[in-house]
Amino acid sequence: MAEIIDTIRESGDAGLVQLTRKFDSDKIKSSKELKVSRFEFERAYSMVGDERIRAMKAALRQISFLAKQQMKRFAPKKFRSQLGFVIEESYFPFKRIGGYVPGGLASYPSTVLMICATARQAGVKDIVIVTPPKKDGTVDDSVLVAADICGVSEIIKAGGAQAIAALAFGTESIKKVDLIAGPGNQYVSEAKRQVSASRQVLIESLAGPTELLILADKSADPLLVAEDLISQAEHGNRTLCGLVSDSSKLVQSVASRLKILEKPRMEQILQCNLFTVLVKNESMMVEFAQCFAPEHVEVMTKNSESIAKKLTNSGLVLIGDYTPCSSTDYIAGTNHILPTGGTAAVSSGLAVENFLKRFTTVRANEQSLQKASKFISTLAKMENFPNHANAAIVRFEK
Repeated sequence: MAEIIDTIRESGDAGLVQLTRKFDSDKIKSSKELKVSRFEFERAYSMVGDERIRAMKAALRQISFLAKQQMKRFAPKKFRSQLGFVIEESYFPFKRIGGYVPGGLASYPSTVLMICATARQAGVKDIVIVTPPKKDGTVDDSVLVAADICGVSEIIKAGGAQAIAALAFGTESIKKVDLIAGPGNQYVSEAKRQVSASRQVLIESLAGPTELLILADKSADPLLVAEDLISQAEHGNRTLCGLVSDSSKLVQSVASRLKILEKPRMEQILQCNLFTVLVKNESMMVEFAQCFAPEHVEVMTKNSESIAKKLTNSGLVLIGDYTPCSSTDYIAGTNHILPTGGTAAVSSGLAVENFLKRFTTVRANEQSLQKASKFISTLAKMENFPNHANAAIVRFEK
């Protein structure tokens, strides 16, 4: 990993081309071919079709709506302390951010929308997307359209640690970014961790395998529970899918439905880490969820609203029979880039604040500093910093 990162730092575009040819596509032969052309964007629209474009635009509107509402929390504020200090806070967007979108055999236009729509509402003007090309050297058409409707014109055909390093440190043709956002495999996460340690770039989080925990009681529909577990299992063989219930009848019913699946769907279930937990009561359901700290938790219980309020160690809580995880993956407006691996206990999902920097100013006048100088002096001397004390007191000595 460190060797790949060092290659990019030392060789720039040449190293990126070399590694892209090695890991993704041997069709990429120069730094110019790393970048998606305007022709490729235009061609993508004709290949994707109107129905899919309308769906992506609908998702874009929903994500943008919520992000715009979130921005209201970050309006400039002015405070006056009891001692008379005037403190002003304002927020500024990062100038340039990079989005990592998994690619290759898969296609994730929704991840493009989640990163770019949120960053745009935060005020970020310059966004670059990196994504692994397919073997033929192209990028999925739906990813290109998603980026284009978000106003992103710079897409780099590169993935893995080499793409993360190119964003973090820049190359001859790729400007470095201030922050990198987006999910990836374990190699991408490790690369994000290493470049963030350099202090030259920020990252929004370290993503792990996706997770879904369902809390359900005897009132839940076993068909819905089973289908939601199956849907999450599509993500791959490290996915965690769990059911926690105080009803043995429900657990058995869900298990029975999973056992009689047709072969393709059964293969999806077998590829994930699926588990069930039978507990004595509702309180233990909540306790388990709080300890597990899942990325997603669905609540399908008779009193789902009251239970949901207790699940504070969750990346995203979905309440009731009509809020499947897939609704928030695409169209609800909440972001699907969420904390995993238990980090939901101490962190939150991607939102506008990830793309903002707080700027603070402090202003005092003679009267306010004079009121404070005695406290400054006492506290500074407690820590054996007499010159700190003098800096305040000297202003009032004759």
